[in-house]
Amino acid sequence: MKGKQKTAMTVAEFKEKEMGPLWEIFDFCTNLPMSVYADTLGVKLPEACYRSSPISRDSRLASEEYLLNAKRSSLDMALPIGVFSYASLGVRGSLSSRQFKERDINEREGASVALPPYLKINAPLGAVIRSRRSVREMSGKSLSMEELSSVLFYGDGVTGDFNHAPGGGEFPVTETLGDKYVSKVRAAPSGGGLYPVYLYAVVLNVDGLKPGIYQYMPITHALEIVRIFDARDMDRLREIANWGNNISLESIDVAMFYVYSLYENSRKYVDMGLTFALIEAGEISENIHLACTAMGLASCDIGGYDKVPCESFLGVDGLTRHMIHLTLIGK
Repeated sequence: MKGKQKTAMTVAEFKEKEMGPLWEIFDFCTNLPMSVYADTLGVKLPEACYRSSPISRDSRLASEEYLLNAKRSSLDMALPIGVFSYASLGVRGSLSSRQFKERDINEREGASVALPPYLKINAPLGAVIRSRRSVREMSGKSLSMEELSSVLFYGDGVTGDFNHAPGGGEFPVTETLGDKYVSKVRAAPSGGGLYPVYLYAVVLNVDGLKPGIYQYMPITHALEIVRIFDARDMDRLREIANWGNNISLESIDVAMFYVYSLYENSRKYVDMGLTFALIEAGEISENIHLACTAMGLASCDIGGYDKVPCESFLGVDGLTRHMIHLTLIGK
């Protein structure tokens, strides 16, 4: 192997020590046994889908079908027409009015919780990136509200404004909307500034917050109370929290669920909206991990979740809004 000194050995020694592992690796990389019965399998195993892809019609991966049909032709005008339509007054006025929804929630008594100011992180970016690790074992010590506030802000908080009418005078002035058509931009990028990914924080151990489900409202930097837990909720959570043998639900402070609102960006980007949403979820997740690393917190992404039970637990319909990612956070 490259970087290792050559070792002399006999043929017999090579067969005894080296041949088995090398052959197993070679077989995995080069062997492609196929079966004409792949399409009749009850469970489409990933290896079966891969090995039978040249001859199968029904055992293909859904991701393969998606990629084969995504942006396959410049003659497909759906995407450019959708993008062009978002220059209209109706769209830009709608986007600039998003903050009214959060304002209304905050004005309802008992519907939201204000977050404290986020902590100023001054850690060197290079050092934080180099030291980031996925940590699955957590201490069970509680998170502070300031730490949760910081994780949410650096993950997907509002960092500035975007003026939809930079030249002034292009859009009408009304009593309802005023003379400004301004949207908020955030810490994580989003295709078209549409931000279709929402953060649902399942809070288990945070000082000053009752255990429950909270949805982050970035524009007002507050939490909408979705549901405060009772004993039955905790039992349901234990049923869906099969996230690994070395992960204890009792040691997790916050389980951060990423929920994609399908039509909020697919109205503009058609099927490419899914691609952009998955990229956006990854960008939010990386922001969260870097913020946790800088603050000395533990964080870990989880892929082994059961989507439908999790959506039911969150109160998400699984049709227009889908759970697409999960990050666990703790001390």
